[in-house]
Amino acid sequence: MRKIIISLVTFSVLISTVGIAPTAGANTNSSPQEASVAQISQSSGQVIGEPDISISSTVEEFSPGTSSQFRLSLTNRGEIKRAGPSRYQNRVTTARGVTIEIKDGNTPFDVSTGTVTAGNVPTGTVQTDPISITVPEKVDPGTYTIPVEYEYEYTRIVSYDSYGAEYNDFTESVSSSITIRVRNQAQFEVVEQETTAQIGDTSDISLTLENTGTRPASDASVSASSRSDELTFGTGSGSSTAYAGSTWEPNERKTVNYSVALADDATQRAYTLDLNVDYTDTDGIGQTSRTLKAGVPTVSAQEFDVENVESTLRVAREGRLEATIVNQGPQTISAPIATLRSNNQNLNINNPEFALPDLAPGEQARVNYTVDVSSAADAAVQQFNFEIAYDNQNGERRTSNLILANARIKQQQDQFIVEPVNQTAIAGKETTLELRVTNNGEKPLRSIEGKAFLDDPLSSSDDEVFIDRLGPGETTNVSVALSVGSGALEKTYPFSIDFQYEMPDGDTEVSKTYNVPIQVEQIEEDGGLPLPLIGGVAVLVFGAGIVWYARRE
Repeated sequence: MRKIIISLVTFSVLISTVGIAPTAGANTNSSPQEASVAQISQSSGQVIGEPDISISSTVEEFSPGTSSQFRLSLTNRGEIKRAGPSRYQNRVTTARGVTIEIKDGNTPFDVSTGTVTAGNVPTGTVQTDPISITVPEKVDPGTYTIPVEYEYEYTRIVSYDSYGAEYNDFTESVSSSITIRVRNQAQFEVVEQETTAQIGDTSDISLTLENTGTRPASDASVSASSRSDELTFGTGSGSSTAYAGSTWEPNERKTVNYSVALADDATQRAYTLDLNVDYTDTDGIGQTSRTLKAGVPTVSAQEFDVENVESTLRVAREGRLEATIVNQGPQTISAPIATLRSNNQNLNINNPEFALPDLAPGEQARVNYTVDVSSAADAAVQQFNFEIAYDNQNGERRTSNLILANARIKQQQDQFIVEPVNQTAIAGKETTLELRVTNNGEKPLRSIEGKAFLDDPLSSSDDEVFIDRLGPGETTNVSVALSVGSGALEKTYPFSIDFQYEMPDGDTEVSKTYNVPIQVEQIEEDGGLPLPLIGGVAVLVFGAGIVWYARRE
């Protein structure tokens, strides 16, 4: 036995001398140890344990209607169930590669982050990087639970001896939660406003705010500040503060008033006011609300009206739209131009700008526009917009608000009415077809050229007509040479004709094709017998022959 021990010691020393390190079986997680006599004398064993992690939020109270940040705090208390060397105890109690996922889907909050990584968590406490959270304004005060899931790897058992160590690793997934609280406090919202301001003038505006929170506010004041130097308060300041009273209960409304001025060269648009409520809470601590917004729309210094709108607009036609522009004051305007607009793509306004004379308050002027209405337009009441540009008394250019006006678009109707004066033709004959042509439109037409289109058995040696001028509702007759083939049947045939014409503005247009019915008839030749009579005689002769033959037999 002694020899064997000596041999083992000698073998161990030999291995240490040549640098060969024995391994512990086929375990890939084993750490090589120096083989020495001292190590052989150490005892072998196991260290058993696991991490014990709890998770919480570093900030647990939030205000409604805010975006904040918090960190997650991870505390690892680590459990040792079988002790051993400290390095192995640290191994079994450390959570490695910790990842955390916040499940905010079933909560009223928006946690704007993906997976949170915490790295290795030994025993003790670590914190994550900041995490953003949005608390909606309408969330009720109280305590809320947000589910979280975290996952990590750890070593459950370390088996060690003089030759090294073997680790049994595991992955752990844990469902947990964090708790946050939405605090009870005063909270404010703009619920009503009368904030229209006039360019170049001073206006009074009023804002009504409501305490939509759960606690009263004391000694509240509302500060308003302008985001534009074109809108100022009082004597030109960029902000103003109004006192709202000593007590402001939940659901109570308070109205504050301000005097605002818009510069003469201010743009006609809505301006933004920032509002903050400074107050004392129920604990006697001064607080400032989140910043509220209020819009200040503006009106021009001048007012206009559109009256007596008349139109001749019709689908697939060019028509006129007329109206009266009235200067409602308060200033005399110079070099005004009335611009007509429409949002309907089927309407094309020719030259939409109409120049007016200078207008004093109460004076008016008539405007008229030419409008092309496409065939795709609907026959209905159409809305138009008028905009007045003008120079004020200081010679500065201004533009009014849009003024709405309605005009009716009539149903489509043919440009011409074409009727036959005589509509009967004889097969095998040539005749003159007379047509009655009426200008069915509302404008005089010039250089009207008609072209006939004929199919067999109809033909023409002269298929064109010309009308020099035709006023609205005026009628004239034209003639077309018409020939009918001798083999034509007794029935109605179509005679087609269209017209090319010139409008008063010089544009040339082509009408639709008009179809005129032509009744073709057959007649007997001079000195001959009518065909029906010849046929009847033939039948009688044939019958008489049969009777004569039968009697001879």
